[in-house]
Amino acid sequence: MPKKLEHYVAIAASMVAVDKKRDEANKAYDRMDHNEWDLPSGLQTVQWIRRKVNTGPSTDLATGVRVLSSLDENVTIQPLASNLETKQKVNGWERSLKWLMVQANRRRQGPVKQSFVKSALKYDEIVAQVVDLDYQIAQKDIFGGDTQREKAARRHYGRYAVIVYHPNDVHVRYSNLMPEAVLLRQERTAQSVRDEWGDKANRRSDLKGMAEKNENVIYNDYMDYHDRVIWCEPVTETGEAGASIQIMREEHNLPFLPWITRVGGDTMERAPEHRRRPLLYHDYTSGSWENQNVIETIVLSDVIKKSVAQVGKEEGPMPIEARTTQTDFGPDSSSPIMHVTPGDTYTPLPTPPIDRAMVELADRLSAERSQGTLSQVLKGGDIPSGMSFAALNLNTLTAAGALKPAKELAENAMADAFALFMCWAGYTENSIQSYGDDGPDEIPWDEYDPENLYITVELKPDVALDRQQRANVAVVLLQAGIMSKEQALEYMGETDPQKIIQQIYMERMLDAYMEVQTALMVQDLMPQPEAPPGQEQGIPGQEMGMEAIQGMMAGAPGGPGFNPQQGGLPPAMGAPGATREGVSGEDMMGNEMMLGMGGV
Repeated sequence: MPKKLEHYVAIAASMVAVDKKRDEANKAYDRMDHNEWDLPSGLQTVQWIRRKVNTGPSTDLATGVRVLSSLDENVTIQPLASNLETKQKVNGWERSLKWLMVQANRRRQGPVKQSFVKSALKYDEIVAQVVDLDYQIAQKDIFGGDTQREKAARRHYGRYAVIVYHPNDVHVRYSNLMPEAVLLRQERTAQSVRDEWGDKANRRSDLKGMAEKNENVIYNDYMDYHDRVIWCEPVTETGEAGASIQIMREEHNLPFLPWITRVGGDTMERAPEHRRRPLLYHDYTSGSWENQNVIETIVLSDVIKKSVAQVGKEEGPMPIEARTTQTDFGPDSSSPIMHVTPGDTYTPLPTPPIDRAMVELADRLSAERSQGTLSQVLKGGDIPSGMSFAALNLNTLTAAGALKPAKELAENAMADAFALFMCWAGYTENSIQSYGDDGPDEIPWDEYDPENLYITVELKPDVALDRQQRANVAVVLLQAGIMSKEQALEYMGETDPQKIIQQIYMERMLDAYMEVQTALMVQDLMPQPEAPPGQEQGIPGQEMGMEAIQGMMAGAPGGPGFNPQQGGLPPAMGAPGATREGVSGEDMMGNEMMLGMGGV
């Protein structure tokens, strides 16, 4: 039985108070991303100052989002059995989940994955709500809510909606086991609340009056594992919330929270703003971004000021108001001539030099800041000439390591979204329908246990060297016999290795069949020589000598795994004895090689 509304209002106030410092830090990260910076009070009164904002934070965030969200994610559902039939079924489920996410992306400005990655990089926290439109439509029909919008969204964009929120709008109460309660608190129009909740909101005359006046309210949606309570608070002239207007207060009976709440960092820090360690954390705590903006502003303004400085001086007995000095620029301004007042002397002044110490200080601050964020390699910086592939690959992988915390956080959030898709289907007993290249597919709600769902997601960095290196490693391990074809394809990022292996087998069978048919056609067209009496017809190619076979077996290994230009090993390291003398058994003069003299 839900408690009184005042109980939940007090809980919400305490949750908001706990996250106050976190919200301040997130607002600072937003200002860095939006390049919002104000001049210090001491510089605002200087007329020649021109504001210069360092775009490093916004560039770092944009680079991280591009690297981690450009390629398709790899979804893996751990099968409960190792037989081929179960693996094929699970692979079909993975394709269905990806199809659902594609449909959910169509209803948004950007893909869900992109929002997850940006939230992980920027705030080290991801909060989102997974809505089952079929369930929401059924619930709104019960209390007379307006379902026209939900039905239109269901018809055009699929069954599920993933709503990603700014972390400052969501407050989560955590325990040592899991998230215990979620509070969504944001400012909305009173009319949007009435549209969303129908009769439950329309029966409140005070909310109706605010909607007619186009006023905003503070919308609160509290949910734990037992109750869901929704209320609004009018926004007063002072900006504070007024008396609470209850819309719903009841038990929801869901066996799960339809929320994705993921936080990075660790629990070794007590303050919430320090538990989270986003990409711009060091810029925020150290003030390096503000310092760099001040230095770059002064350097830029000083250069502009000196570019219009006085270029000469005129001296003489003539008073200033009586001087007639003027410059004749001529018809094309190519050879200006200065006519100085008679009796006066004009002396050119040297151009004021730029303060090199300030420029060097700005460069040092920029280099110091880049050490805690992203390398220029990921941003597309210039590559030094003559750098080997191995060195470039190592630098790229090392630079991508700075994105690993945010990458893992976004992967876990994506896995939670896919798991909630299946949890909704299991709870409503409504199977998931999808479509693909092979036609319609389905995830039956009664063929899996929501309590034993193990889903993992891999975000593949959009780095060409990483993809090429993965392919080379897979080929080498497959040739060495320590990795199966299925494992190699999964390592390369393929989501359905069994289907690819089956296609390869079918293509090989077709190629072999065509080769046999071609050989039979050639045999029918060409006359066959008769064998001498008492001698049987031999098999073509059987007369190959042992020297040719030994030569083939002793050859140096090839392929991308032994190509230094593609990150592989030199061929000599794969077969040290595959030299000219080692294969032929003779030196350059034709003498037989002896053991211990360079031979075998």
